Formats: sequence, structure tokens, C-alpha cells
Amino acid sequence: MNQTFDYKTTGLVSGLMLGSHKSRQRGTGADFYKKSLFLDEPDTSRLDLNASLTDPFESLHVKSYRQRSKIDVLLLIDGSSSMLYDEKAALLHEVYESTKASVEAANDRFSCYLLTEKLIKLDDIDALTAEFTRLSPESNHAEATHQVFPVLPGKPALIFLVSDFHWPETQLQSLMTVLSAHLVVPIVLWQSKEYLDFPLWRFVELTDLETGVSSLVFITRDQKQKIQQQYEDRRAYLTQQFRRFNQQPFWLIDHYDAKQMSRYFSMQ
Repeated sequence: MNQTFDYKTTGLVSGLMLGSHKSRQRGTGADFYKKSLFLDEPDTSRLDLNASLTDPFESLHVKSYRQRSKIDVLLLIDGSSSMLYDEKAALLHEVYESTKASVEAANDRFSCYLLTEKLIKLDDIDALTAEFTRLSPESNHAEATHQVFPVLPGKPALIFLVSDFHWPETQLQSLMTVLSAHLVVPIVLWQSKEYLDFPLWRFVELTDLETGVSSLVFITRDQKQKIQQQYEDRRAYLTQQFRRFNQQPFWLIDHYDAKQMSRYFSMQ
């Protein structure tokens, strides 16, 4: 099954290397842009003989093209304890493979980092699997969000940030500020089991997704509604925070579909 997606990055591209994205630079690239007067762009190799010979004012014309450019695409993965919950790790694998395949298909540059207590560069899917087996549910809070800046490209890049975003407000604000010079796609990875699948009138063992501490809670109708409301409030809060940085979150709940990602970019 094809899990690649299309991403639009016209506003980002400023480089001159060959790639598959339309650049703002004009020259001898692959995509025809417009016809111009020779005096505006004096390049005899791009003379448009037909336009020049038929011009009643006997002006010379040249063809202008948009050059294609590579961009940097980064995948930043939250490696905090809450990402160990249920099927989140499996979903992360899908996102990794889909993003990497999409970037390679577009002939762009791909890199990936895992945010744990330190910043870990991941070269392939096996490295991601190995690092997740080492994660501790008791002591990991993705402090490496403070170590991201040195690995960011010097020019605007496309950054996918995958997390459930169960972070303190200060940590979220700090990272968003660091990434503000780039186009960021926050991928909010949640499992509906976190807030929907609670049986009524029973004691349920609830685990704090960040600390790993468990406690028994008797689930009443009010208690269940309270849990659901907390997630709805969190969703509204995250949407508001991302919009402050001109970002639109991609909500990944239970299932990943690359077509939804393509649709996300088509609506930006």
C-alpha cells in the first residue's frame, strides 16, 4: 500500500539545487514561468525566436523558467514516557516510514531526531525501534526539546513534530519559539482509549502517561465525562497555541492515513 503523501512548500524554497519544488528563483530551470524582454534578462541561450520574430516592435524575447530546489525536511519525534502508551509506537513507525518515503520521492533531504533526555539522531526505522525499547516510563520527559536549535537548518525547512503534547506549557512554548523560523506541522498523536474507553461503575487503574504512576479510580458517569472534557479542553488549548505560531495541527487519532496528510497540505 502506497503511504507517500504530497507536501506543498513553495513558500519555503530559496535554494538553487535541483529538486521537485518550485523555487522563487528564475533562470534555466525545469518549469516554464513566463516570457520576458531580452533587456530584462539578457541570456542568449534562452532566446525565444518565435516571439522575437513576430514582435511588431522588433524586440528580442527570452523564456524564463522556475528552478527546482531541494529543501530540508526534519521529523522530530517525542520520546517521552507517554508515547509508550498502547499503539502509539506502532503509529510512530508508520509516520516515520511514510514521511521518509515521501521526502525521498520528492528528492529532498530527510533527517530524524528522537527527543528523550538527549537528542538522538535516527538513521533508519531499526534505530527508532531500538531507542523505544530503551525508554523508561518513570523518568523520561523529553528534555531534549531544549537541544533542538543546533541541528536546525540555516534556511527555512519543513519540520514534522510528532507528539501527544502532554508537555508543560513552558516546554511547548519554548520549542515552538525555537522552530518559529520554519514551517512546522504538529502531528498530535492520541489514542481514543486514553479518554473514551472507560467502563462505568467500576474501579479502573489509571496511569499517568508521563510519570508512569498508577492509581485506582472509580469511574462514575460524571468521572467519565470529566476525563473526556479534559481532552476536549486540551485539544482546544493546543489548537490555540499552534495558531499563535501560524501552525495548523494534524490530528492523528488511532489510525494513520497518508491520504489525510496530503489533504492537510492541500488545504494550507
